[in-house]
Amino acid sequence: MNRKIFIIVIVLFFILTSYLYPNPKILFETRVHDFGDIKEEDGKVEYQFNFTNKGDEPLKLITVKAS
Repeated sequence: MNRKIFIIVIVLFFILTSYLYPNPKILFETRVHDFGDIKEEDGKVEYQFNFTNKGDEPLKLITVKAS
């Protein structure tokens, strides 16, 4: 019985915390872009990923990794 109450309290804590402390939430229009085959002699290629912050706080991009 005590274990069930403990679990319920923990779950309620996390639910309430998520409402009390809003977070940024990033929403991408597209998450993947395939350049296909690229020849080095054709020069530099670029692609822009558009996104929106759907959260209640400022969104900070710290690192970006390409694969």
